[in-house]
Amino acid sequence: MTQTRLFDLNIEQVLEHWEPEHAVREIIANALDEQILTNSKEIKIYKTGNDWHIRDYGRGIQYSHFTQNENKEKIESPSLIGKFGVGLKDALAVFYRKGIQIKIDSKYAHITLKKANKAGFEIETLHALFDVAKDTNMVGTDFVISGISDDAINKAKAMFLCFNQNAKLLENTSYGQVYSCGDSIPIIYINGVQVAIEDNFLFSYNITNINSKIKKALNRERTNVGRTAYSETVKNILRQCKSESVLLTLMDDLKNTMSGTNCVESGWVDIATYAAVTLNKSNNVVFMTPYKRANLTNKEVEILNQSEKTLIMVTDNVYSKIEETVNTFETIYKEYSDTFNYKFVSYESLTPAENKVFNLKENIISFLKRHNYKYGAQIKISETIKVDKYGMMTNGICIYEQNTIVVKRSVLKDESEYLGVLLHEFAHYQHRYPDNSRDFENELTKMLGYALFDNIEGMTNRSIKSIFNFWKK
Repeated sequence: MTQTRLFDLNIEQVLEHWEPEHAVREIIANALDEQILTNSKEIKIYKTGNDWHIRDYGRGIQYSHFTQNENKEKIESPSLIGKFGVGLKDALAVFYRKGIQIKIDSKYAHITLKKANKAGFEIETLHALFDVAKDTNMVGTDFVISGISDDAINKAKAMFLCFNQNAKLLENTSYGQVYSCGDSIPIIYINGVQVAIEDNFLFSYNITNINSKIKKALNRERTNVGRTAYSETVKNILRQCKSESVLLTLMDDLKNTMSGTNCVESGWVDIATYAAVTLNKSNNVVFMTPYKRANLTNKEVEILNQSEKTLIMVTDNVYSKIEETVNTFETIYKEYSDTFNYKFVSYESLTPAENKVFNLKENIISFLKRHNYKYGAQIKISETIKVDKYGMMTNGICIYEQNTIVVKRSVLKDESEYLGVLLHEFAHYQHRYPDNSRDFENELTKMLGYALFDNIEGMTNRSIKSIFNFWKK
């Protein structure tokens, strides 16, 4: 280039609400785009004296870049959102309006700004002034900004994912990435550039698969893009997530649904359902509604704890969609029942004292015969005892399918407790009524009445008290 050339920036609509940081954002975006397009080294943003530099190491800016409103190369690249010429011109206009000086250097030209008459009109418009390059061997482009605050530069850098030190990558998908945001406000990025802030999101997202809906919503300002434009893509990102760091966070937030303080993502039923089903594949979790958890017995809680599975609370709506395909408490209980092994004790191995107590069963059987109760269950002794199918903490259990009553061996230390356990289980044996049911209470009350009047041998007042204690359970 041997002479000065003017280029009319032809800015018809000044972006009045843009601040200096928005203009800097456009310069940084162009530098990052050039880095990606040319696979050149990382851009630099640094300060010398009172001047801020934004330097890339690409091909270098030239006159032709100002003559096009849209760069086909950038439009066709899936990893870029810049349209070289549009954002740049807007940025230069904002700098000029704010009294901020800008100089641009590349091997092609030294560029500054000035007001000049519009061709064919007696009105002044903003022009780019192209002078001879200072260094024809220079690599890339150097934007030198004078008179801008450090705060504006930092605000501009904060609009880019690559400068966000609080963002930690959690998962990468074909639609984009999920990032934790620490104590920072969640941000929506498109190809690494901030387009929206979401106060009530769990994560930050970087959308890299840009559909037509998003492209249409990417306005000239690149700010405040509406949620409707990107929500489906965010859902697509989450539907591809497999990591517990993402899925467990989603599930953990579900407990806040009841109070209405949950974040947006966990409120999407299809996403919560996906997360639950995917997490379930690890077999390390169990799902339950708050109502179900609140109504577990102490023994059921013990079984849940023994399973060593992470309890995840879900809403009734989500639970209705997943209960057939995930671990529920019923699953845990079945596993417990299927894997429990009794340690039966042979009658011959009982100590004389234990044997004496054990044989008091004959008194109970005689009592049952007199009052026309069923009495044919076999009585076995076990070192260990399984919870009954109603989740009750007990020292005895009636196994209907095997026509057996199992009594824990430790009960044989006390004849009163043994008789109480035995009569309690025979009450169950009659009609399979569960504990805490009205039918069982009526049956046991009737038996206790018979026992009091019959004065069963060995059935002392202490024994009757033991039975009442079982009744209370």
